[in-house]
Amino acid sequence: MKRDRLLLITASYPYGKGEEFLETEILYLARSFDVVIVPLSRSVDNAQHRPLPAGVVVRPEIIQALPVGWRNTWLWLLRHPLKVVRIVKILLRECERLRCRPTLLSTTLRFVIFGMRFGALLAESFRGQRLAIVYSYWLTVSALAGAVLREKGIAKIAISRAHRGDLYHEYAPQGYLVGQAPTIAHLDKVFCISEHGFNYLKAHHPEHCYKIELSRLGVRPAPVRNAIPTDGRLHIVSCAYLSPVKRIELLIKALMLCSVPVTWTHLGGGALEGEMRSMAEKLPGNIQWRITGALPNQEILQFYQENPVDLFINVSESEGLPVSIMEALSYGIPVAATDVGGNKELVFSGKNGFLLPSNLTPEILTQTLVNFYQLSASQKQVMRQEAWNAWRSNVNAETQYTNFVQRLILLTEMTE
Repeated sequence: MKRDRLLLITASYPYGKGEEFLETEILYLARSFDVVIVPLSRSVDNAQHRPLPAGVVVRPEIIQALPVGWRNTWLWLLRHPLKVVRIVKILLRECERLRCRPTLLSTTLRFVIFGMRFGALLAESFRGQRLAIVYSYWLTVSALAGAVLREKGIAKIAISRAHRGDLYHEYAPQGYLVGQAPTIAHLDKVFCISEHGFNYLKAHHPEHCYKIELSRLGVRPAPVRNAIPTDGRLHIVSCAYLSPVKRIELLIKALMLCSVPVTWTHLGGGALEGEMRSMAEKLPGNIQWRITGALPNQEILQFYQENPVDLFINVSESEGLPVSIMEALSYGIPVAATDVGGNKELVFSGKNGFLLPSNLTPEILTQTLVNFYQLSASQKQVMRQEAWNAWRSNVNAETQYTNFVQRLILLTEMTE
């Protein structure tokens, strides 16, 4: 029986190190669809090509065929006067939202033009090939390009996921995500990875609320439960790219105030790695610490299999629905996390961990660590079981991705 074809537009996956969550999702997509991946990045590293299920095709050459530079853009516009009319209409609709701010209008113009040009290129590349779904992994310009592909009749439906940086206006450099409104207007569905994001997007685009659905990411079952530490120390782990939004300096400042014996491991590296190491070197003698630097996801999971952990720590300023927390829960590790984004959909204070205030201070975090350290062994064991239960109920990959794929199949059947 011939299977439907799904076109998946990514930022760079399967190349490079980002979009790790797709490493699991692709397994489920490939069970039901013939998947073609088109990375949007022009600079892919063939040496960092992650393994894919049998039958999945990657087309990195497509984006390379799109000429860059304003000269090529103007030539394209001159050849497509009807597109110019459409772009002007979109800009006029956006004027009210943008309050005619010239910089944002200019950025919106570039966004819309690129989306239409990339969509036209995809249409040319897949001419004569009927696609069931074009699926943008991010609610960005690639989603608008996917909508163009559907409008040209090459794909039945056009959908996108929405995460964090592609969803929340507050975290955009100018406080507004250009192109979001016209993109959603041209898509069939947008799948938010958290309930927080789902409610946020519906509130900002009430006219399109029927297009917006919740579909969480998920992680696979852990092969073993994480072991309970037995050396009398508090073993804590954080896992994040070291950037300002992750606020790991807050954790280090909390550890400076902590009187109990702590072993802290940070899994990951990043732009602030040197600065965080310099701060950590000033920690008192009762704190043992290690910052591993960048690690592939498999080594992170191996750490949980081989090293006892008491508590996973997330002190981010903003989040979508963190895979790092999902992975800790899957190993039965309680979590202390700030109440931002979708964290409260995974962490339930007093049950599987602690939900911390978004304006967290080092003093509050220190007290949280001490309070957890002083819990009885039986109380900690209950928390560990509740952590695993939260993974099973909310972010089990088998459940989440199977349901997502079934939803996609139903959407394609509704268009026939």
